[in-house]
Amino acid sequence: MPAAHDENQDDETESRRWWSRLRPTPAPRTSAVGSADPPEKGEIVREGALVRLRKHTVENRPAFQRWYADHDIARLLRHDLRPLTPVQSLVYFDTVILPSSARGLSCAIHDRATDELIGTTGLTEIDQRLRTCYFRILIGESQYWNRGYGKEATRLMMLEAFERHGLDTVRLEVFDYNQRAIAAYERVGFVQVGEHTEWPEIGGPDLHVLEMRLSRTDFIVPNV
Repeated sequence: MPAAHDENQDDETESRRWWSRLRPTPAPRTSAVGSADPPEKGEIVREGALVRLRKHTVENRPAFQRWYADHDIARLLRHDLRPLTPVQSLVYFDTVILPSSARGLSCAIHDRATDELIGTTGLTEIDQRLRTCYFRILIGESQYWNRGYGKEATRLMMLEAFERHGLDTVRLEVFDYNQRAIAAYERVGFVQVGEHTEWPEIGGPDLHVLEMRLSRTDFIVPNV
């Protein structure tokens, strides 16, 4: 259940500059009998009935790149409506997502039953003076859409925002045609506070963006 707000504004020049400085991902370790060890999973941050939030690790990069290359996800998530190139998504993950996760602001979403990696979520644009931030979420594996995973992950991240980081307000932006995401946000307590129109391409269709906000006092606390 992707949200439309996305802080990533990488351009090709910045991508090439960072690409030249990145190291390749190490090959998986092998056991004594030659079989590959299972991918390392990050530290658990919070758990619900359906999902487990973990810190991101380098092993999550291929899934992240696959999600951001998907046209359907780009239509729900990105304000330019375009998928990221492999270089852009690699740079975004290594220079934004991993450091943010290390600071406790970004999490990998795992199915609790299987521990499968299914998405990513995070808090961005933190303003400590106003005690506010923006929220983003992406359930990248479509078989987990419409099953309550995004709603629960959103609630768990709101606990992070209000309890761990001491914020008072969380904001997000979502495209008006993403009714599935809007309904989930409303069930958590988000309310619409504004809207605006964007034009991703000259001569292209209008993009109507809803602005939503959740205050600490309006948060619907999960029973987890």
